[in-house]
Amino acid sequence: MLRVVLWLSLGVILGIASGLLLGWVVWPIEFTEADPTVLEESYQQDYTVMIATAYSLDEDLNGARQRLSKLGKQDPNAWLLSVTVNHILNQSDETEIRYLVQLASDLGLYSPAMDPYLTDSATNGAVE
Repeated sequence: MLRVVLWLSLGVILGIASGLLLGWVVWPIEFTEADPTVLEESYQQDYTVMIATAYSLDEDLNGARQRLSKLGKQDPNAWLLSVTVNHILNQSDETEIRYLVQLASDLGLYSPAMDPYLTDSATNGAVE
């Protein structure tokens, strides 16, 4: 009886181990070209930070606008401003805040919370 239990236990352990190996190492699931509209809000916020980070590198304002519109928000500018202010109020990573503020400012958006992260020239032309 003990021998049967040991063999069953060994079989279960080997089955779980081989399943994990196949699922995580050999054939892991890869998501490509996922639609950002299906992301949870926290992940959409992360995606917005990624858009701002990419904008800080390539300075492609039209590309940033297109990426923001892919989130499926009715008003992408209001969404960006909301994410920016939330990051400021939550005292998130300063680099991320600066990227968000720069993108928002270049899109003509403004909030008083952005003032510490703006240069004097960036506030010219921004609308409230």
